Amino acid sequence: MARKNSTTQRRFSLASKTGGSSESIFSIGSCSKLDQFGSASSLPKLETETDGDGINVVVRVRPMNTKELEAKNQNVVKFPGSGQILLEGLNTFSSENGPKSKLFSFNVVFEPKASQNDVFNYSGIKKLVSMAVEGFNTTCFCYGQTGSGKTHTLTGPPGMFVRKKMDPFSPDHGLVYRSFLHLFQQLRDRTDVHFVLKASFLEIYNEKVIDLLNPGNRTSLSVRWSKKTRSFFVENLFTVDCEQLDDLQAVLEEGMKNRSVGSHNLNDCSGRSHTILTVHITSEQQMSDSSDVFITKQGKINFVDLAGSEMSKKTKSSGKTLTEANNINKSLMVLGYCISSLSDPKKRTGHIPYRDSKLTKLLADSLAGSGVTLMIACISPASSNVCETLNTLRYAARAKKIRTKPIIVMDPRETLIVSLKREIEALQKENEHLRTALNMNNCLVGNAKKSSETYGKLTTLKPVNVEKLSQMSPIELVDLIKHYAADNEALRKENFDLFHSRDLLMRDHQIVCHENERLIKKLENQRSGSSAKLYKYLIENAPQA
Repeated sequence: MARKNSTTQRRFSLASKTGGSSESIFSIGSCSKLDQFGSASSLPKLETETDGDGINVVVRVRPMNTKELEAKNQNVVKFPGSGQILLEGLNTFSSENGPKSKLFSFNVVFEPKASQNDVFNYSGIKKLVSMAVEGFNTTCFCYGQTGSGKTHTLTGPPGMFVRKKMDPFSPDHGLVYRSFLHLFQQLRDRTDVHFVLKASFLEIYNEKVIDLLNPGNRTSLSVRWSKKTRSFFVENLFTVDCEQLDDLQAVLEEGMKNRSVGSHNLNDCSGRSHTILTVHITSEQQMSDSSDVFITKQGKINFVDLAGSEMSKKTKSSGKTLTEANNINKSLMVLGYCISSLSDPKKRTGHIPYRDSKLTKLLADSLAGSGVTLMIACISPASSNVCETLNTLRYAARAKKIRTKPIIVMDPRETLIVSLKREIEALQKENEHLRTALNMNNCLVGNAKKSSETYGKLTTLKPVNVEKLSQMSPIELVDLIKHYAADNEALRKENFDLFHSRDLLMRDHQIVCHENERLIKKLENQRSGSSAKLYKYLIENAPQA
């Protein structure tokens, strides 16, 4: 996925719901970035490995709520367009000599009037789903202060999961349910591939990993390191086989009902934990109609709803809620430090403290590994939250600088099969090219028997002047091609023998080196033993003073 240098500016205008006027509700920065993430209809051809790319970062600004309007808060967020966002009123909490405003630039900026469907269509989540189907590890996570609209963006308003049955046609559905619909549409279009879906749902509450699909057991699960996949995983996490859309919907409903929530001064329904909903997509495809070899790919998409950062003075938290807030802020602080280190070229190659929290362990591959990540930064436009809004935009700007290198997750043996298959195809094309050349000239030989009696066969290969090839007779060309083909085969056999001989020599060399090391060690032991005996003899037979 090559990145274009030019950043063409585009703005979208949609009609307002309440009237017929056309208003800009979101702005897009780099067109090349949107082309990569915004549309599933123009997907590039996905190879086993893609070029390195940065984390895609979009910003969503929620409308001011009733409390902020009653307190007569000012709107400190402006939208210059082209994916830019201007934050004003910084002098209200900083020194008078500091800047009064700050400009940020992102891939997409959604204004307060943007709907859930707008966020789904233009945030890049469609491309994430498509890449997960192809075998990539993808992640979508929301970041921001408490009450900024993270859960609303991902799953919709909390009331949707209180009802006995969720309305599948509600316009309030978030990215998760809409992604499920898009996922099954993708699977229906791929009739040549067999897919198996599995889903899991967990929360990190007070630094404890809890399975949300197993509400009867609230014990903490262990996060361990896998040497095989080179990543962290949750041990004994319950996964559900999902054959239909209703199965994924049931996973979403069950997990949201079991999630830890609370209430404080800034949010009546505040998530008190980080949640991670993971959909594993296993695809099995036959390499060719005449082949019995099937290639399996392991893709997945993570939906991460981070608990919001909190200031106890504003939330007026106490007791259990205060303890939860402290743990949330601690894990977010570690996440922020990881983002800062990864965005700095000097610190990127050093130690990254993923192991300092369970959240960063599980997000390590998404932040700087082999996955594709979409970050949605949610902010409030109210002047009373300008400090938290500035921190969120700073973290989002740093995350945009992080580089990842996405790869398709395959079994090593199947990767070897694919590489050998490509090599065989290249040799087959070379073989077909030679056969075609021989057959074409053999047809000319049948009409040129007299010429063959005149010229005979070439028994030795002589240097040929390229300019005189057009003057050569058909039989001469045929013999020349045959001679080259025979030399080609002989060289292949000779190369094989040479490689085999080289391997034998290297093996013999290793054996000799090991034997030399053993003899040197034995000689050193004998020398040390002789020195000790001589020293002992001298001590025993030394003349007495």
